[in-house]
Amino acid sequence: MIRLIRRRLIIPQGDTGTFIIPTLGFVKDGDKAVLYIYDNLTKTTVLEKETAATPNNLTFYFMPSDTMNL
Repeated sequence: MIRLIRRRLIIPQGDTGTFIIPTLGFVKDGDKAVLYIYDNLTKTTVLEKETAATPNNLTFYFMPSDTMNL
């Protein structure tokens, strides 16, 4: 189960799921949001997810292949 607790995203390895973040500000048609998951130990981006921005929220979907190596 994927959980978002304040600024901490908890994704079990190999899990599938979604999480939603409320959109703040103005969103135009065609706007996209990008989520980066960063590894502080190696100083690298380990996952990048892109989604369409809507006026109400941003929904990010995760497949097992996304989370297998986290």
